[in-house]
Amino acid sequence: MPTTSAPAPPQAPLVGEEERWLERLAVVAELNDWRVRGKVAYRLPNDAGSVSLDWQQTSQQSNLRLSGPLGVGSTEISNDGALLRVKRDGIERLYPADAAPWLSNGALLPVPVASIHHWLRGVPDPLLPVSDLETDEALAKGFEQNGWVITYSEYRGKQGLAMPTRLSLAEPKSQLTLKIILRDWQL
Repeated sequence: MPTTSAPAPPQAPLVGEEERWLERLAVVAELNDWRVRGKVAYRLPNDAGSVSLDWQQTSQQSNLRLSGPLGVGSTEISNDGALLRVKRDGIERLYPADAAPWLSNGALLPVPVASIHHWLRGVPDPLLPVSDLETDEALAKGFEQNGWVITYSEYRGKQGLAMPTRLSLAEPKSQLTLKIILRDWQL
């Protein structure tokens, strides 16, 4: 008499890259209160430098402190969604929330302030179109948004979630490049 085998138990459908990416977007969107420290190197055709970065995000309020070696030349930037306050060398300037910080020579950097807190977390700004999105293991490797090319080269796990630790932001029109190293994520 031939033996029959029991039917195989049903298997859960395989989760594809797109589904894992969408899951990551949902998790990262829930990160409303976080802090990260690191360094930023910037390069323009006629200027370059680096600063330490301390970014604290509380809901829609961003507080950023940039400082040079030994804290020299610090700049504090806060953005509440309506106003951008930039304080440097004891002088505070107010800008619309979508403005950009300025360099020591008074020139404004064309930095999309409203998008950076998304990009630092490894996701596109959900309010803007995105193109050329490339993911690997549900992590962004790069994309283009608002005239910027964002590239991620390293992630590390923090509280069970992989967070970017090395990224590059490039804006071809102004030839501005920001290389960012994020060392200390607090979620």
